[in-house]
Amino acid sequence: MIKKYKSLIIFILIEIVLASIGYTSSSLNNPILLSVVTALFLIAAPAVYYLMEQKKQTEFTTWFVFYLAFKITPYLFSMEGNYFQLLFRFKIYFNILFLCYLSFKAITFIINFKKKVREKNNADVDEYTFISNSLQEAIKFKSLGKMIAFEVCSFYYCFIKWTSNKNTETYFTGYKDSGVVSVYIGLMLVSVIEAVGVHHLLISWNKIFAIVFLVLHIYLLINLTGHLKAMFFRKHYISNGKLIIRYGLFETLEIPIEAIDTIQKFEGDYEKNKELVKFAFLGKLEPHNISLKLKDSIPINLPFGIVRKPKNVLLYIDNESSFIKAITDKMVVN
Repeated sequence: MIKKYKSLIIFILIEIVLASIGYTSSSLNNPILLSVVTALFLIAAPAVYYLMEQKKQTEFTTWFVFYLAFKITPYLFSMEGNYFQLLFRFKIYFNILFLCYLSFKAITFIINFKKKVREKNNADVDEYTFISNSLQEAIKFKSLGKMIAFEVCSFYYCFIKWTSNKNTETYFTGYKDSGVVSVYIGLMLVSVIEAVGVHHLLISWNKIFAIVFLVLHIYLLINLTGHLKAMFFRKHYISNGKLIIRYGLFETLEIPIEAIDTIQKFEGDYEKNKELVKFAFLGKLEPHNISLKLKDSIPINLPFGIVRKPKNVLLYIDNESSFIKAITDKMVVN
């Protein structure tokens, strides 16, 4: 763990030392010394971190480190007599430029990624997988990368994805006969009606709380809509040697056929435990009709960076008989 983040730990320690020097009376009384220490904190230390991580550094992390140093510098170092005082007077413009840069990179990423997915011509890779893998490669911290990937994919499926991919492979869906579409639409309608009443009460009490509540509610609706649309466009796929499960905004799960112990129809109640994972964003509100038991526990990445290692997976398949037969035939061959 320490070895993995050695350069980051060194960078943080250097910044702490420089910030401590900036607080000393000698630095505060000497504009030149104060400016030199500020320059080391703002420019030199991030540059050292970049050089230490150059072989495995990504553009996202590079800009993030420099921007973070830029944001916290005026709060740690006195600007009175500091030669960098003029720079931070115009920090609002630098913030705007940085946000414009990030927006440009995001738009460029969205425009180009579909083309790259088509070029791969690989049934194992869909848009969600491509976006998720790309972001997790670009972000140094794995858990943070997964959380950001979930949010980006949520917005992508909510606002951008409107047409199905053309393919000739045999896929299995899990939303046509389950009634899950009605559940999600009903839940969203109820939440909107409830939110109108709560927002009306909050705005008469505290406008700030009312705005925060409105933003959180819109964010929730975006996530639910994105997840529902992702269920339409992301379909389960059986290749020669593995089963690929794609359910909404859950990460793609690839299970080798040889790792499957049994597969059978299963409906009804179940007890929650560490060895069971149900592919359902709303838990027991969503139905299931397939029980997939594994020979050994495998890691499954759930939304928001949650990881489980179950031996039993529950999910819903529209044509469960054909699905079970396809899996069973592959198990016999293997």
